[in-house]
Amino acid sequence: MLGMYVPDRFSLKALESRTGSGCSPRRVRKGEKFGPFAGEKKLPGELDESLDTRLMWEVRGSKGDVLYILDASNPRYANWLRFVHQAPSQEQKNLAAIQDGENIFYLAVDDIDTDTELLIGYLDNARHLKEDYPCLLCESSFPSEEILANHLQTLHQRPSSEEKDFKCRNCGKKFPVRQALQRHVLHCSESPDPSSDSKSH
Repeated sequence: MLGMYVPDRFSLKALESRTGSGCSPRRVRKGEKFGPFAGEKKLPGELDESLDTRLMWEVRGSKGDVLYILDASNPRYANWLRFVHQAPSQEQKNLAAIQDGENIFYLAVDDIDTDTELLIGYLDNARHLKEDYPCLLCESSFPSEEILANHLQTLHQRPSSEEKDFKCRNCGKKFPVRQALQRHVLHCSESPDPSSDSKSH
C-alpha cells in the first residue's frame, strides 16, 4: 500500500455515528495543511457508478476542466487521508480540500482540539495560503515559520543535528524519517542520480 501509515499525531478510532473509522488528532492549528491526497488517477469516463465518490477528488486545470479524478477506493493507491470523512454539512467541517498545482491538500480551517474527528468540506472561497512551510518530519505544512517552529518543538522535539538517514535516489536530498522521504518522492521531478547509492526508498 502507498504510505498507508497514519502520522503519530493522528489516530484511527471507531466512530459510533458513522460506519468504519475516522481520524482524530492531537491539537491542530488553523492553517495547517496535510497531504497530498493519494489515489489512483482515472478519467471521468472510467468511473464505475457503484464506486464511493466520497473517496474521490477532481483535479482541475487552469480553465476549470477536469484533468482526472483521484480515486482512493483501492487502499493500494491511497494514503491515510482516505480515512477522513466528509462533513455532514459545510458548517461542521474543520478541514477544507484545496488544490495546489495538480495535488489535493487538506487545510485546517479552524483550530481542532484533541480527540475531535477530522471532517472535510470545501473551501468557502478560493483564497490560498501564500506561504507554505512544510514539516520534514511528518505530513504537516504551516502558514508561518513561527507556527512550524512551535510544531517542531512541541511535537517532534528532535535535535537539529540528528543524522539524516533517508536519501532520495533522484535528487540526493536527505531526510530524518522515512515518512518525510515518502512525501518528498511524490513531488520530486529530478532525474535519477547515477552516482547515488543503491539504498531503496
